[in-house]
Amino acid sequence: MKLIFYIFTIFPLKAAFATFNLLPKLLITAHPSFNVTKTNLSIAFPELSESELISLSIDSIRETLKSFYETLYAWSRSPNKIIQHTKKINNRFLFSAQENYQGLIIFALHNRSIDFMLRWISTQRTHTSLYKTIKLKQVNQFVKAFREEGGNTLAPTGIGGVKTIINALNNNQMTCMASDQVPADGLGKYSIFFGHECYSFSLAPSLARKTNKPILMTSLSYDSALGHIMSFKKPDQKIYGEDGVDIMNKEMELEIRKCPKEYSWEYKKFRKLTNKSLNIYKA
Repeated sequence: MKLIFYIFTIFPLKAAFATFNLLPKLLITAHPSFNVTKTNLSIAFPELSESELISLSIDSIRETLKSFYETLYAWSRSPNKIIQHTKKINNRFLFSAQENYQGLIIFALHNRSIDFMLRWISTQRTHTSLYKTIKLKQVNQFVKAFREEGGNTLAPTGIGGVKTIINALNNNQMTCMASDQVPADGLGKYSIFFGHECYSFSLAPSLARKTNKPILMTSLSYDSALGHIMSFKKPDQKIYGEDGVDIMNKEMELEIRKCPKEYSWEYKKFRKLTNKSLNIYKA
């Protein structure tokens, strides 16, 4: 499996990214995720004109394709290779702070590849994190083994997995999670994201409030001159309060606004609403 992914990503990252930039606009607008991306961007940035919206949607799909390439690249390369590509770490001192070795919660957003980001984090410190099973059995086995390399522990999504995470934090371990997906019913909270109602993953702020452990937001970006850039940010202290999910969403929103095209807008973020009959993605 690793060899297959290596062959699929035989070109260096910079060369592959340049190729994606050359993809015809007509091909990108025909991509299955284009309409979802455009709908999400119209919600997040209502001030954009139709032409600006289409242009940003095209750029976003290009970045999503690059993110997929990054993921396959990370799955088939050594940890040292990922470290070499990560040329800059913003606010690394937040991640390396001594207090974080008494337990640490990291929440991330889907701008660029989560597995590329997680690969770098795993080279610095082991973690116990949730894992959602992938439908394809062979791929699932491979990815699970990949993420467990170096002594990391994966817990299944659900109540049992959450208990495992809490025990790990209480034993001064680190946990990482992507917090911008739509959780299963009962595992989230309605909040606001880019001014719109959104059923949001509430685990990260809930863990922070329950365990009183340090919490950081991390994100991955790419600069054609510098390469990949990891960033850490300490969220507003209100994330430990009852409105923690709102604070988390606001922190992610501020990060996304720095470079909207890098965020994975193809995901149906607003599909679960209090008005069950409303489907904003219906053509």
